[in-house]
Amino acid sequence: MTMTAHSAGYRYRLLPEVKIRREAFGGILYKYGCADRGSLSFINSPRLIELLLLAREQFAGDLSAAIEQQVSSAAAKAHLSAALAELLKRGYLEAEVLAEPVPDETETE
Repeated sequence: MTMTAHSAGYRYRLLPEVKIRREAFGGILYKYGCADRGSLSFINSPRLIELLLLAREQFAGDLSAAIEQQVSSAAAKAHLSAALAELLKRGYLEAEVLAEPVPDETETE
């Protein structure tokens, strides 16, 4: 699997303890038994719920891989950035900062 990011140098992963429930309006994310006594969030985007479920079912929680497969336009990926930042802040995702490319240090003569 190619390791690419869709949002400002981050790779997002859905935390394993997060549960997802589809609803007509989109869905509900929840996690219980955590130090924060659990949390519950209503997601008003069926598309985002589908991406989260795809990440869980086909990419072992790798939300960035699901987005790379399903979302082709840069504008749509940019639109997801705010939602991903909010899910990260609420503790449903973790983000890995992708390393900056290391310049080749071989000397040319």
